[in-house]
This record gives sequence, C-alpha cells and structure tokens, in this order.
Amino acid sequence: MLIYRYRDHESGLEVEFSEDILAFMLAQCTSYGNLETGGILAGYYDDTYKKAVILGSSAAPTDSKHSRTRFYRGVKGLKEWLNKLWKKEKAFYLGEWHFHPFATSKRSSIDSKQMNAISANQSMNCPEPILFIIGGDPNHKYSVSISVFFESKKSIELKEYSVEKI
Repeated sequence: MLIYRYRDHESGLEVEFSEDILAFMLAQCTSYGNLETGGILAGYYDDTYKKAVILGSSAAPTDSKHSRTRFYRGVKGLKEWLNKLWKKEKAFYLGEWHFHPFATSKRSSIDSKQMNAISANQSMNCPEPILFIIGGDPNHKYSVSISVFFESKKSIELKEYSVEKI
C-alpha cells in the first residue's frame, strides 16, 4: 500500500493519507463524470498537532447538489458516518474534499470563503480545516491540491513530498 504525504516545509504542517483514500475519491469523481462532487474527510492529528492523518473520506451525501462548476455538500448521513468512524478508529471531522472535473485542482475563491467560514464556525469544532481538491480526469491525468485554513491567519497550500510503500 502507498502512503502519500503533503507538507508545508516552513510551518512543518503535514497531511498523510493512503492510496485507498485516494482511490475511493477518484472512483467517486469518475461516477459523477462532468459534475463536481465531494464529501468530508475524517481522521486524527498526531500528538504535536502538526500532522493530520486522513483515515476516511465520505461519498457525497444524497442531499448534495452537483453541477459542472459547483458542488453544495449535503449533510444527510454524515453524522452517522462520523459516529461509526469515531467508534471504530477515533476518527473525527478534519475537513472537506471535492472534485473539479477536467479542470485545475487549485482552490477557487468560493472554496476559500467556504473553508474560512468552517474555520471560524465554532460549532464545527475544526479551527484548521483541510481542503483536498482533485482536478482533471480521474481516470487518466489528475492533480491533487491540499490546503489548510486557519481562523486568524492565511491558509497554507501543502506540497507533495513523499510517497512511501508500506
């Protein structure tokens, strides 16, 4: 199995996920074709709070809305999904993921606004949410962009720095 690591060398922030997580998201992207889709990320932080480990990515809830250039994530079933992951692996909400079909994986201004709102929303209990975007063609050539948002400072885009076979 492959483990992917993205990191910001200046701050030391890191996000880690397995090829299974990426494969699940790519399959979701493929199933929606030319429409945006997405879901949430679940996992945990290490003891230093510098590394987030993604253990799960949800499918789009059934009450989500998909279009060619927009995705409005619904909420139906997410609480149950998160509760199941919490009981099984002590995983909790880490952020959001979505797909930019046949386009860049760079975040849009709408993406940034939504993630800043999540960071500032105390009821979300996630002051440093992760945004994971897949862009391009999920079957052939795609790219990944991972950013971390903060309530009181500028977001950081992480760069892939390691792929390890375990």
